[in-house]
Amino acid sequence: MKDVGKSIYHPLLVLVYTRNEGSQSRAAVVASKAIGNAVTRNKVKRRLKSCLDQLWQNVDLQWDLIFYSRAAIVDANITEIYSAIEHLLLEAGVLGEKNN
Repeated sequence: MKDVGKSIYHPLLVLVYTRNEGSQSRAAVVASKAIGNAVTRNKVKRRLKSCLDQLWQNVDLQWDLIFYSRAAIVDANITEIYSAIEHLLLEAGVLGEKNN
């Protein structure tokens, strides 16, 4: 049976993570209909991806990451979202030294 991963919760996001057998890390961003209409969901996903792009170079190899948005993220500013992602990645232990 495949490992389903571990979860870490934050008021803005939930991170589900597990090791993969590939040579690189992968990430997905999820915003359900509970977040709002399509415009709101897409805005949330764009903001999440933007923050994740800034941190991605520091993520160790061989991780699968899924970020699930929570309703509070709609009212959060970009700095709060960045801090939430950074907190979750640190707590999961997937951040390492800068990868080249």
